[in-house]
Amino acid sequence: MVDPVSIVGLVGQVADLLSRAYSYGKLVHDAKNDMRKLYTELLGLKGVLEQLQELDLASTEPNIANLIRSAQFCDALSTTSQLVARLIDNLNKKQTSSRRMNAFLWPWVKDDVKADIQDLERMKAWFIMMMMAENATQMEVLVRDSNETLTIVREEQTRRKLREDGMYERREWIKEWIQPFSPKLLYAKAAEKRMESTGSWFLDGEFRVWKEGGESIPRVLWVRGKSGSGKTVLHATAVGQVGKHCQENPEVGFAFFYCSFNDRESQKPINILGSIAYQLSEQYPKALDSIEQLRKSGETLSVDALLKLISQYVQYFDTFYILVDAINESFSFSNVFDMLLRLVANNPNVRLLATAISSCAHWVEDLQLEGPPNISEVNMGTAKVEQDIDHYITTRISEEPLLRRLSAETQSELREKVLHNAKGMFRYAQCQLDSLSASRTAKIATKAVYNLPKDIYEVYERILSSIPDSDKVLARESLFILSAALRPLTMVELAEAVVLEDGDTHIDEESRLSEPRVLLEICQGLIDYDKTTNRVTLAHSSVRSYLTSSRLGDSDAGRFSYDLLAEIHKGIAIKCLTYLLLDHFRNGCCPDEEFEKKHKDYPFLRYASRYWPLHARLSGRRWRLELLPVRLCLSFKKQKGGNFSFWVQCLMPDVPEEMIMATEPLYYASSFGLIDLADATDRVLYMQHAIGAIKK
Repeated sequence: MVDPVSIVGLVGQVADLLSRAYSYGKLVHDAKNDMRKLYTELLGLKGVLEQLQELDLASTEPNIANLIRSAQFCDALSTTSQLVARLIDNLNKKQTSSRRMNAFLWPWVKDDVKADIQDLERMKAWFIMMMMAENATQMEVLVRDSNETLTIVREEQTRRKLREDGMYERREWIKEWIQPFSPKLLYAKAAEKRMESTGSWFLDGEFRVWKEGGESIPRVLWVRGKSGSGKTVLHATAVGQVGKHCQENPEVGFAFFYCSFNDRESQKPINILGSIAYQLSEQYPKALDSIEQLRKSGETLSVDALLKLISQYVQYFDTFYILVDAINESFSFSNVFDMLLRLVANNPNVRLLATAISSCAHWVEDLQLEGPPNISEVNMGTAKVEQDIDHYITTRISEEPLLRRLSAETQSELREKVLHNAKGMFRYAQCQLDSLSASRTAKIATKAVYNLPKDIYEVYERILSSIPDSDKVLARESLFILSAALRPLTMVELAEAVVLEDGDTHIDEESRLSEPRVLLEICQGLIDYDKTTNRVTLAHSSVRSYLTSSRLGDSDAGRFSYDLLAEIHKGIAIKCLTYLLLDHFRNGCCPDEEFEKKHKDYPFLRYASRYWPLHARLSGRRWRLELLPVRLCLSFKKQKGGNFSFWVQCLMPDVPEEMIMATEPLYYASSFGLIDLADATDRVLYMQHAIGAIKK
């Protein structure tokens, strides 16, 4: 049974705040509405907590008892307590002996009191939902969902505290510069997928040994496992445990990062170190001063400068943990590994956990480091992961309404077949159980159980083969674009790009999809849509691996295959340039209001403008014979600089039109490293000039 003192203590805190706010509110002008809303939420929260206190949790409500014993419930109590304590402190700070002064010292600005009330409402709603849950399945969902609620409330509290201290705007300014890619969303997404009781073989074994450390324990823990084996979820679980350890021990710090195959910004070594430095500054605020000085110095941010800064401030911690997932996804993985090992080698209190698809032995050998740190390597072999996959399958069968309706014999067959065919891949198990649980009837699901795909590639092959012929072009374009996109696209960006054809000069409502989300239906689980960010990506890195595999080329779904990623980069660059050369943009630079309207009306503009040069470079020599970039550059000679000047305005919206018109296209071609384009444009301009001279 949970210790009731924690609930009793929180009830007492809320009662104290109610009394203080009521007394203080009577003296403050123009605060009646805010006071009433705050008072209502506090009364509601107090009532819910009192109900929890009165429940006989151990005997009559075992499901609720289990949840209240969980770490998530304790976190919820702690977060709510911190929120209430901060509100009490806010009132105490503003107290004065002068009643006249009190009339003007309502301690919250309008936005802050609204946010505080919203936070109280979130926590109250979570506690109410917990009491209304009827079974263990609902309880487990609540446990998983609570992570998001608690994170939102904690982050809101942190932001408001920083704003009160006058640091919020400063920190945001620095954050945008040093951390262009934040790992928090990827962490939250991975943490949600974790099922209770999985990963214990790692968490209670090698991970615990690494975390607790010791003189003879290697400070680098390398976790390798094949694609789809659950490395990212396991990494997120480790991040959560280290984070909790740091909360309990202020002298310990940590930072984490995710290299995503879907986002090139997450793969840059400089961004990985920048994120580590920023997270360090959140735990040791004095580091923010050095980051700010680095920003104001005007120097180009470098790996060496960040390594020096991080090394300077990790010394203020007894131990500092760094956890990086999927470093093999970085286009510069050897440099990433090198800089992380340098951090460990130069700082005896730093410990590193990294995940990848292969052993690190050959990487260490290739780097030829002097005195590299000792490394402990964990292999996520089939035997270790199978126990977790078995638990996952069994739990899904017991939770999914349709799968529960299958006969005991069919359920046993399903469990055995999925476990056998998965061969250590969580991804396979997830795909099969998602598909079966979506069957219209238990009879249909039963037939499917006895005809399961042999591996994950056959899963993908069946999906592609089942796409109607009328939708295959849209599916192919969607998968190709997402395979090589340099950042996650929004749904409308993808929908705009897939309908664009070579040679198009305009795009209108007749050309566009009536509903962009139809692409999710067409691609049937091969792509993933995040409602929170409105971004769409390939569902898993194994999808891209399959699209480039020789096995796909020899199958019935061969039209979806491609041999080289460079060819896809070329195709996307052409698509971006076709978009920028549309007649809608031929009039060159435009006023701010019209400029904003064009971006709203043509959603692929931001991506096309920023990334076509990089796609062109990544396509290598395949790019040399293309005429579209030359056409873009030559449009500079048209009135107001044509499509070219509009593209430059998209890149640099704050630059005056006069400056854009005064800079030759060759400068931009060279600055993006497109030497072939610069040469080709120069030759065409020379020929045009020569022909003009002859005519004269």
